[in-house]
Amino acid sequence: MGNCQAVNNKATSADGHDDGGSSRKQPPVDVTVTETSIPSSIENDKFQIPIKIFTPTTTANSTTKRAVVFFIHGGIFALGDMHSHPTISHALCQLGLVVVTASFRNGEEAPHESNVTMRDLNDVVDHCLQTYKDLPFGLVGSSSGGFFAIHLCQTLHSTKTIAFCIPICPVADPFKRASYLRSSISGSAKSDGYNAVHTPEKSKYILEKQLSFWQSDKCMLEARESTRSNTKNVPTLLIIGSADKNVPFDVTNEVQGWATRTVVIGGKGHELCDKIVEGYGCYLPDIERFLEHCLREE
Repeated sequence: MGNCQAVNNKATSADGHDDGGSSRKQPPVDVTVTETSIPSSIENDKFQIPIKIFTPTTTANSTTKRAVVFFIHGGIFALGDMHSHPTISHALCQLGLVVVTASFRNGEEAPHESNVTMRDLNDVVDHCLQTYKDLPFGLVGSSSGGFFAIHLCQTLHSTKTIAFCIPICPVADPFKRASYLRSSISGSAKSDGYNAVHTPEKSKYILEKQLSFWQSDKCMLEARESTRSNTKNVPTLLIIGSADKNVPFDVTNEVQGWATRTVVIGGKGHELCDKIVEGYGCYLPDIERFLEHCLREE
């Protein structure tokens, strides 16, 4: 493991956002942020996977460290790193979660069929399980990271126990998302039944990035099989926006069918992946209730 470096130590309250009526009415939790790296398990691969750890520190008035989560960042299967979505990471810490993020390889650097991305993600999962043996382990993912979170839940070895999964606006079906983007590029998205759509130019950019990782429709069709059912019975909270131009409703249809609970935030889009919406649209109370449900037997 690389040297662990503290890069931040401050009090935060979900970056100042209203908690929307969360049941955890407690003082803001101090959050310590550290950075380190872990070695790749791929033979003869010298890559060190950078990781960032958000740790809630114990205060006199609260019990922290309820569980550890690997928060898998989004980025069209090609962009992003461990610094992505800091507002979400800090907000999860406020719920007593140790949050681990990582700069895993993806996109054209590590296309799907190379299996490098999944190996990196598995290495981070193993690190979490080994480092935090006494804490329940969960997966959180936003956008493309939501796909990876769901996929890991259904494909990890049975010895690796996952207490819960929280995909936020996940690209649960990459092929359906590609189909929507192509429809938008051709100008037929509205007539094809999509309500909130990107411009053809934006859709082309997203599709190009997505395909830099998947490379073919065949790969996307095969990959979506892992998200069609909850074969491992992992408690799953699906969070989506009703006006998401990046992930239309039908991209998550299959997951909506089997998720433990689905929360739809009306009038909101893909910004849910990157910030905490204020007031009644805040989904932190939903995560809090879900954690209480999943962790009550732990």
